[in-house]
Amino acid sequence: MYSKEEKKQIKKNFWTSLEDKLSAKGKAKGRNIMWMNYPTKIRDLYFRIEIDKTSAKLCIDLQFLDNGVREVFYEQFQEFELKLNQAFENGVHFVKDYQHSNGKIISRIYTELLNVNFYDKKDWDKMQPFIIDNFLNLDDFWLEFSDVFHNLL
Repeated sequence: MYSKEEKKQIKKNFWTSLEDKLSAKGKAKGRNIMWMNYPTKIRDLYFRIEIDKTSAKLCIDLQFLDNGVREVFYEQFQEFELKLNQAFENGVHFVKDYQHSNGKIISRIYTELLNVNFYDKKDWDKMQPFIIDNFLNLDDFWLEFSDVFHNLL
């Protein structure tokens, strides 16, 4: 069991390491990728990374207040399901009505790596490449198809 301070340090080390690796891989592609505040340039459409004691996830969160707008964006992402399955190495999952940790109902599209523990540093060697590779693929997808989503507004 870790103390509160140890958990804080583990989180800091993981995210700093991940950011450094993702930045280096992005720069190798000629891109400066900011995973924490990825510039989708669409308000209420976010790319998120979630990690815990059981899995690592890369998520596309549709947090539009207007349910109709959220549904239109969700359906448009469904039209790209084949492309997203190609981009995400473990496939893609669609959840139309997902209850976010903040209590709001959003739509979520995600890929995940199961049976990894954020607090087990040995698992970082599985988690970080999974997140980085999938995030870079998501970035490629967004570069190619973002205009389709911008035109929905």
